[in-house]
Amino acid sequence: MHETSVLVIGAGPVGLSMALELGLRGQEVLVLEAGDGTVDHPRAGGLSIRTMEFCRRWGILDEVRGCGFPEDYPLDIVFSTGLQGYELVRERYPALGEMPVPPESPERRQRCPQMWFDPILARAVSHQDSVTLRYHTRVDEVIENSDGGVVVRCTDTRTGEESLVRARFAVACDGATSRVRSALGIDMSGVPLLNYSVGVFFRSPDLLDVSGQDPAARFIFVSPDGPVGNLTVVDGRDLWRFTYMVGDSRPNVSELDVEATMRRVLGEKVKIEILSVAPWRRSQLVADQYRSGSVFLVGDSAHTMSPTGGFGSNTGIGEAVDLGWKLDAVLRGWGGDNLLDSYEVERRPIAVRNSSAATRNFKGWYSDADLSGLLDPDEAGARLRRAVGEELIEGTRAEWESKGVILGYRYENSPICVPDDSPAPADDYRVYEPTNRAGHRAPHAWLGDGRSTLDLYGDGFVLCDLGADADSAKEILDLATALHIPLQRAALPSSVEDLYQTRYTLVRPDGHVAWRGDTLPDQPATLLRTVTGH
Repeated sequence: MHETSVLVIGAGPVGLSMALELGLRGQEVLVLEAGDGTVDHPRAGGLSIRTMEFCRRWGILDEVRGCGFPEDYPLDIVFSTGLQGYELVRERYPALGEMPVPPESPERRQRCPQMWFDPILARAVSHQDSVTLRYHTRVDEVIENSDGGVVVRCTDTRTGEESLVRARFAVACDGATSRVRSALGIDMSGVPLLNYSVGVFFRSPDLLDVSGQDPAARFIFVSPDGPVGNLTVVDGRDLWRFTYMVGDSRPNVSELDVEATMRRVLGEKVKIEILSVAPWRRSQLVADQYRSGSVFLVGDSAHTMSPTGGFGSNTGIGEAVDLGWKLDAVLRGWGGDNLLDSYEVERRPIAVRNSSAATRNFKGWYSDADLSGLLDPDEAGARLRRAVGEELIEGTRAEWESKGVILGYRYENSPICVPDDSPAPADDYRVYEPTNRAGHRAPHAWLGDGRSTLDLYGDGFVLCDLGADADSAKEILDLATALHIPLQRAALPSSVEDLYQTRYTLVRPDGHVAWRGDTLPDQPATLLRTVTGH
C-alpha cells in the first residue's frame, strides 16, 4: 500500500496547482489522474491577475508569460449577428504587449489556454521531489478511516491492476461531475440549469482573413431570437473555441449538426477542422460543504459557474492556495483544528459570490429590446443594432473589467482572522479598493529594491511594520519561535502608509491579512493561537 501525506485526485489546472502549492512547501503528495495529461478540449483560457500573482510566487511566471500567445493580438470584444453579418459594437481592448501592469498588482492578466497551462504546471510539479504524479489511474473508492485519514482504491486504466493508497488527507479536484463528492453524499445548491450548450474546439487558419474581421478575443453572436453563442480565440493563430446554446434540454450529440450551426454565424467560406465537441450544462451551483472529515473539495468539484468572466478555474486555484498552507501547517504541527475548518468558511462564500457574478455576466448577453428587426437593412434596423450593441456592451462590461471580483474578495467571519471595527469596502465587481483590513488580500506596493510587497509573503506569517523600532516585535517573534510558528518581521517604508494604514499588519502565508493594529496586543499568544486555528 502506497502511503502519502496528501492525495490529490485530478490533474487539471486546479489539481496541479494544489500539488505545486504543497510541493513547494515540502509536503509529500501523490496526484492521481485517470487521463494521460493531454488536453483535448481546452476550456480555460485566461489567467486572472490574482492567479498570475500565484504564478509569480510559484516561480513559473516567465514560462506562463512566454506560453506562446501573441503579444500583439488585440483582445477586443465584438457583438454581431455573424462574421458575415452586422457588427453591433466592438469594444477595443489592448493586446497583452500593450496592456499596462495595473497599479494594484505587480502582474497583469495573461492569455494562456489550458493546453499550455496544464503542461507548465505539470513540469513545475515534476520538479518537486516530494510530489509524485501518476497518470492513467482512476480512483474507484474513497474510504474515510474512523481514526482519521483516508484509504483510496484505484485502478491502472492500462493494465486493470488495482492498488490502495493511504493518505492523511485527500483533496478532490475531479471536476463538476465529481465522483468523490457524490460518494461522500455532498449536495449542491444554486441554479442547476441556466442552459445547455455545446463547445466546439476547431482549427481555422484563415478565419479572420476570409471573414474580413479584425482580431478579437471574443465574438458574441446575436440573432432576432436572442444570443446564439460565441467564438473565442484560443492560441491567437488558428485555434478557436465556438460555443452555442441549445436550450433547456440535454442535447443528443448524434443528432447535432455542429458544422451547419457554426456556418450560420461563421460563414460558408471559412475552413473548419473540428477537433473536439463537448456538450455541457451551464449552471450556478456550490457544494453545501467543502469538507468531509479528511477529504476536501477544491475547484469544480466544489462549484460550477458560467464561463462568462473566466472565474471558474481561477476561483479553484485560489481555493488550492487557501487550503495548501493550512494543510501544511497541520501536517507540521503548528496548525490547529480550526485551521482546516476555516477553509469552507472562507472559500464557500467566495464561490457563491463568483458564481453569481458569472451568471449576472451571462444574463447581460440578453437584450431587453424587441430584436425582430435586428436584421432589417433599413435605417430603423441600423438604429436598433446601434442601440442593442450599446446595451449589450454596457450589460457585460463587468465580464471584461472584473478587477473587483479578482482582487477584492475577502474572508469575512473567518475564525482565523481578527477583525477590527472598520467598515468593509464596497464589494464592487468592477472596482478594487486596496486595504489592509483583516481578511483581505494584503495590498501590493513597490519597494525600493524593486520587489513588490507581495514578494514578502508565502513562506510563513509576516509581521509588516511601518515603525523603525524592530525590538518592539521581539516578544511576539520569540513566542512564535517557541510555538514553532513561522513568523518574521518585515519593515515597510513610509511610502506605503496609504495602503497599510496601521503600523502593524500580520499577513498569512497565502497573502491575506490576519490582523492589523497600531500597537501589538497585550496577549500575543491569543493572537497567534487564533490565526493558527487553535
